[in-house]
Amino acid sequence: MKKPIKIFLILSMSVLSAGLLFGQYREYYLFGLVIDSQQQPLAGVELLLQDVNTSRNYRVKTDKNGKYVLSGLPHGIYHVTVKKEGYETRTFDWDFSAPQERMQKVEMETIVLASEQQVKLAAQAREAQQALSESMEKIKKGDLEGALNILTELAKTYPDDSNVRYLLGLTLGRLQRYQEAVTELTRVTELAPEFAPAYLQLGYCYQNLNDQDKALQYYKKAAELDPANTANLYNLGLILFEKNQIDEALGYFERALAIKADDADTLEMIGRCYVNKGDLPRAVEFLEKARGLTQDEEKIKLLDKFITTLKEQIKK
Repeated sequence: MKKPIKIFLILSMSVLSAGLLFGQYREYYLFGLVIDSQQQPLAGVELLLQDVNTSRNYRVKTDKNGKYVLSGLPHGIYHVTVKKEGYETRTFDWDFSAPQERMQKVEMETIVLASEQQVKLAAQAREAQQALSESMEKIKKGDLEGALNILTELAKTYPDDSNVRYLLGLTLGRLQRYQEAVTELTRVTELAPEFAPAYLQLGYCYQNLNDQDKALQYYKKAAELDPANTANLYNLGLILFEKNQIDEALGYFERALAIKADDADTLEMIGRCYVNKGDLPRAVEFLEKARGLTQDEEKIKLLDKFITTLKEQIKK
């Protein structure tokens, strides 16, 4: 009588064990999509899932439409590797640690794989950006030769990068290599026609090359693109003043003053414009304002002498 009971118990345990195994291996139904950086589906991408606790592996590949399905995944935490020849390899950690009584359908977030060439280009771009930042720091610190070395090498690799060309032109200009700077900065205006600083630096270079007409041309273009740049407006006014185009010069000085009311140099030049126009009282008014803001002792002496002379002329 005892033997049938023993058989029954063994059978019951077998059924129970089978039920547990069935529940363990039929918990998650995963599906998803793998695409490239142009949003096109990628076929033949392998997804390898490794259970971090048991080291069990599960593999699946995408079909011609870039889709994959993984049915009956047990609960667990998985380290996932996604790879395809010619593309970057990406890794993820997927947490499906919660046990499920019924199969759970889960749509996974779309995976994007960049090609190895795109990854290489991105890495090069990061290196270039780092080198560009380094050159800018050297320019700020006055290490112009150091900046020039970096930028010259960058220009070989990125001949059509307007940022590289601009900084190279700027550095050459500060090294007083104006003709070389003009070549670089002219290229910048071709690559980025709306980039005002390139025209400003071209004006500066031509001004130092004693080509005032060219300098005026580029300063005016910079003023069109960046009308709030007071340094540019001042340079424009200065060249026009030297060319004896007083009214036009005064207009640019006044525009600069409207933006920066406490600029002593601009106030002085407005005063000098009024001297040339014969309006001495107005000239004295602006020169005295300039004198009150000037910190340079030599400049103060010169302004004091100039103002005194004008006041004497007014009395006559």
